[in-house]
Amino acid sequence: MKSGSLPRRRNLAALIVTLLVGWIACADAQSPPMAKAGPADKAALLAELMKLEAASWQYLKDANVPAMKQYLGDDALMIFSDGKRFTKAQLIDAMPYIQLDSFTIEPDADIKVWTPEVATLVYRVTYTTGMRNTQASTMKVLSSSTYARRNGHWVSKLYQETPAP
Repeated sequence: MKSGSLPRRRNLAALIVTLLVGWIACADAQSPPMAKAGPADKAALLAELMKLEAASWQYLKDANVPAMKQYLGDDALMIFSDGKRFTKAQLIDAMPYIQLDSFTIEPDADIKVWTPEVATLVYRVTYTTGMRNTQASTMKVLSSSTYARRNGHWVSKLYQETPAP
């Protein structure tokens, strides 16, 4: 590997993340502005979004399609640790075939507030899942979940997970 290729890859990755966050923030200019988030607001926002995040896992476990439709933004994208990618429509279509047996979210979640309308959660979750009528497997992952405030409500726009040790 050339000595300069790793810094260039890191710079490219940083640029991609910056562009993605900017795209999410600008995707809906009609959203009502929120007050600037201060330290106390950050903790409240973390609690609010983690409540939504835990609910989304329960929606999947219960195969609650109507709730999941409300939770996900229309242009949402989910990327799982096995490399599978789902749009909102693809996940909704797959939900009847997915069996989520259990999930445990670790309590040490963190949040990065990008703008008053965009924030990303970072947390660890262990879950047991598989396709219906198949052997389930247990996954421990580091998850990041980006939310955008649309029409006064938070919606999930991007979920990505990486295997955790």
